[in-house]
Amino acid sequence: MSAEDKINVELKKDDLEKLLRKEFVSDLKVKNFSFTPLTKPGDNYGSTILAVEVFYYTDKNNNVHKLPIVAKLVPESPFLRKVFNIEITFNKEVRAYTLVAPEFRKLQEEKGIPEQQMLDIFPKYYGSRSNKQDDTNMEADESAVLLMENLKLSGYEVGDRRKGFNLEHMKLAVSKLAQFHALGITLKLLKPEVFKDSILKTCESFEMANPDDDDANEKFINAQKDNIKDIPEVVPHLEKIEKCMRADLEMRKERFFPVSEPFATIVHNDFWVNNMMFKYDESNSHMDKEKSCPTEIKFVDFQVTIYSSPVKDLIFLLFSSSEEDLLEKHYDYLINLYHKEFIGILAKMGCDIEPFSYKHFLKEVNTFAPLEFGHTLFMLNPLCADASDMTDMSSMTEDKVLKNTGGKLYENKAKYLIKKFIALGWL
Repeated sequence: MSAEDKINVELKKDDLEKLLRKEFVSDLKVKNFSFTPLTKPGDNYGSTILAVEVFYYTDKNNNVHKLPIVAKLVPESPFLRKVFNIEITFNKEVRAYTLVAPEFRKLQEEKGIPEQQMLDIFPKYYGSRSNKQDDTNMEADESAVLLMENLKLSGYEVGDRRKGFNLEHMKLAVSKLAQFHALGITLKLLKPEVFKDSILKTCESFEMANPDDDDANEKFINAQKDNIKDIPEVVPHLEKIEKCMRADLEMRKERFFPVSEPFATIVHNDFWVNNMMFKYDESNSHMDKEKSCPTEIKFVDFQVTIYSSPVKDLIFLLFSSSEEDLLEKHYDYLINLYHKEFIGILAKMGCDIEPFSYKHFLKEVNTFAPLEFGHTLFMLNPLCADASDMTDMSSMTEDKVLKNTGGKLYENKAKYLIKKFIALGWL
């Protein structure tokens, strides 16, 4: 793609009116609306995200009401549209809201789970359009838009990607992630046809960029090697690291993505700091958010969901989004917490938990954790990047994504990732 392929994504009054009539108020009429960018450079790569204020009235009531929402549109950058395979992944996210979220709620209601105990990690959905034809069975185009709740106005906040989560934040993230995965398995075991029509549709296979582009693959591998080759503690392991990255590449080339039953479920596949938001007890609003305990969490950005091992999400979360030294002190505790919450939901939903014993779970961890090394190492680039080095997303290029600008922070995180993976026998 050339620079000429850059598009100017836009939101129109007619778009908002049609979408909100379908999902929100059937006779709604938009008087006017305004919007501002919601994220800063480096906070999101796979979409253009706007904070929108819609002023509307209805046929029955001429009083003007304000509706604050978030609109997700495709990235302006041709490189990011290509990397994220937006034609496919935009529809995947829409299905997470329209297929998976309702089925998870229905499943919990049928099992008599009290409202306050239900897993509630999806933002409220207000409508979507994938293409000019408004057909989710066709590829998304530049007119795609997804409308949802503005979580910031509901009291939710995103963490600091450079610092990562403390123990209290990580406990909540790990617990809810386990429940999310377990509900996917519950649907598979108890309602296989519904599972096929909801989760498997949402987990439609896709490719990030082109795995057969040998020049791009070499450039990617060499960039990762360049980022770590001058770290003394890493040098003895460079051959192992390159071998691991090339093995990942070969799997992509062969379109081979291992799945292990019975653990396979819906996997977020990009579960890091910026793709979850926390809410806090209002009585503690005076406290530093990094020191206070979050009470609620929402997951966002379901563009790259896959059907695979839940271990992929868990390991990626722990090694991409933990504050310094957290895993050194609490790795075993967090692994145990995940499993406890995981089988707790399965038991509560009436599933046989014997196939998901801790012994079987640890085997799953040791099988799938190694596959997250390349993913996590690459993610250290945007995680550690200094805000002053982040470019406007509309002009994001491959070179800017691959370049390490994280300095000492990147070095420390890379050293720990490699050290821990080797200690655990994963590298």
